Order: sequence, then C-alpha cells, then structure tokens
Amino acid sequence: MTNTREITLTVNGTEHTIDVEPRQLLVHAIREELDMTGTHIGCDTGNCGACTVLKDGEPIKSCLMFATQADGSELMTVEGMEELPEARGDLHPLQEGFREEHGLQCGYCTPGMLMSGKALLDENPDPSEAEIREAISGNLCRCTGYQNIVRSIEYAAEELEEVAAADGGTTAASAFDGEFDCGVENCCGGPSTDRDHDATEGGEHR
Repeated sequence: MTNTREITLTVNGTEHTIDVEPRQLLVHAIREELDMTGTHIGCDTGNCGACTVLKDGEPIKSCLMFATQADGSELMTVEGMEELPEARGDLHPLQEGFREEHGLQCGYCTPGMLMSGKALLDENPDPSEAEIREAISGNLCRCTGYQNIVRSIEYAAEELEEVAAADGGTTAASAFDGEFDCGVENCCGGPSTDRDHDATEGGEHR
C-alpha cells in the first residue's frame, strides 16, 4: 500500500488539497497532481532553473524540494502571471517583454526565467543590468545568449513603472518630492509629531 500524505498548497491564489507520496518532488506535484505543466523539468538536479516557481514570494527550484516541504505555502507558477493586476487582462509586462525583445527561442527556460524576473522586480523595481544578470544566474538558456532576456526584463521594469504611474502609484523619484503622503505617522511624508513640534517651536522640520 502506498504511503501518502495530504498537503495543502495555494497556487496562483487557489487553494488545493492533494495527496502526495513523501518522496514526490514539488515540481512533479505541480505538473502531475495540479496539471500545471508550464513549470518545466530540465535537469532534476537544480542546475538549469527551468522548474523555478515562487514560494511565499521567493524563487525556488521546485525539483529540489519535496512537495510535503511546501505544505501550507503560497506558490506562484507561470500560469498565474496573466491573472495579476498589472497584466490588465492581457500579458504580464514580463511576458510582453519576452515577446517584444525576443527573449526566447525554444522557450523551454522561459517559465523559470519569468519567475526569477518577477521575483527580482518585486524586490527591486529598477534593477541595473548587473542586478538582472545576477538574478537570472541560476537559470540556464542554451539559445539566446541572455542579452535579449536582460532586455526583456528591462522592458518589463519600464512598463511596470508606467502601469504604477497610471494607477496613481508612486515611483522612487516621486516618493521624496515633498508631496507624497501615505497617511502613516513618521512615514513617507505623513503626519509627524516631530514636525508638529518643530512647527510649534518655530523650528524647521528636516
């Protein structure tokens, strides 16, 4: 009799309860139990990055983790990108960037590259070329030579900044122009007891 364990995974915002063998890898659970085959299997040794997904916001190689180790986690796979608000019902800016800048050829590495790119832009909306190359250094591509992948992520960074501005968001530059007020005390130009004290005493708030 096969020994299985019930686990719960929240994948792309939807909760799934599945039975897995203790030795089943997360990548196989995603592909075989959840039928989300956008996450690819390349090497099964953690070298190629084709199986990269986001686990609680961090990029991980799902061929290096047992499914049971991810129990209770929130996962994101490439299938969830078009459901994100910044996709606006179409392609996510990262996906659009890979199309516009020719960041793929055979496409096998692309899902993992997209996940690594998303993790980077979530943490650093305006990365340098060196930072992009570092972020995708765990993902192998045998087709493109990486230059177009870097351009694709740069394209996405610019598009995401435009989306944020159109939605009334703030950029790094505008957050410190003296106008932005998030409403939280002592934060982002919001109300400050020190500022109020300076005003009362005739001092200048710095």
